[in-house]
Amino acid sequence: MNTTIFLKRHLDATDEEVPRLIDMATSSLATGTDYPGGTGSEERLWRYLQYPYYLGLFAQRVVGADGISAHVKEKLCHAVLQINMHLDRGQEPGPGIFQLTAWLANAGLLSHDDYLGLRKGLIWLPRLTDNYVEPTEFILPACDGVFKDPQIEREEMIELILMILTAKEAIGDQGRIIFDHLMDMNVLNKSLKREVCQIVVEMAIPFPRGEYEHPLETTDQEQDRLSIRFLPGGVRRLAVVWLARLGKDPLELLKRLLKPNTVRGHGGDHVASGALDLLNERWDKIKEETRLGLLRKAANLPDTAVRKRAYILGEKFLGLEFLEQALDDKAKSLREWAEERLETREDGVLPSTEELTAELAEQLED
Repeated sequence: MNTTIFLKRHLDATDEEVPRLIDMATSSLATGTDYPGGTGSEERLWRYLQYPYYLGLFAQRVVGADGISAHVKEKLCHAVLQINMHLDRGQEPGPGIFQLTAWLANAGLLSHDDYLGLRKGLIWLPRLTDNYVEPTEFILPACDGVFKDPQIEREEMIELILMILTAKEAIGDQGRIIFDHLMDMNVLNKSLKREVCQIVVEMAIPFPRGEYEHPLETTDQEQDRLSIRFLPGGVRRLAVVWLARLGKDPLELLKRLLKPNTVRGHGGDHVASGALDLLNERWDKIKEETRLGLLRKAANLPDTAVRKRAYILGEKFLGLEFLEQALDDKAKSLREWAEERLETREDGVLPSTEELTAELAEQLED
């Protein structure tokens, strides 16, 4: 076996396509890898292409190129995704797994085996690297295609959604965009979306070992990888609002989430901020006495960033009188912030409702 035989036999490349594909493979590997290049290296090239990581780099170059047969792109996409099912410990999946999934989905060629390969690839993404982060233009259509697969069971869909949201190596800081897109997808029913939101709000890490029963088998090594992945805090915050949009009683959510220590682990401040987002969104639909009580609870929560947001929300709807309470806050930083803010207001610099709304929408740091 060499590169030419692989391209002809397994990708059905034509004699005219083979030289160009070899050039594309060489150039994709020569950029940012240890591939030595040089002339007369076809056998060496083939040795590299047998590794999923290098094959993925090649595939990314091919699917984005004009003039390459669709069947070559299809076979290469299938190969890169499905080889993930056979990864050995320490092997990296090919990058661009969402890009290749999206290409297959757009062409109506995505198979159940591709879904399984995407799932395995997400598990084995290398940590602490930005080599795999993909743009939303690939992630969103990949999701559209995968979740239309009639063979995916409900629990498998939930698992994959959670895997995507915790795969920071692949999605970077795009969690909120992806989450909004998933919640808007008609192919996912409302009950499934509510269950996902409930998990996201209540569990900082969706896959703690021994607590999450995977619908598909996972090895101990895979469990170890999954159990150290955090949900982005911004996604947890957004999930609170989506729970109400999907039919959960907003008042019950607000009463439960605006209490100290009601949310587990990393991101509890984000969940409380999500409750304030919900209070902001539903303000006019909640009785005056009730919403004032909720706002006061938020202004007494342990996290400084949440209390600050509560004071801003109070200023938006109740004016400077509520903001003045921050002058007695237990945090010196908030007292100083409130003093400076009130001085600015006394000088006649009054923010618009839109400006306060934008301030409330600012994200907390993860």
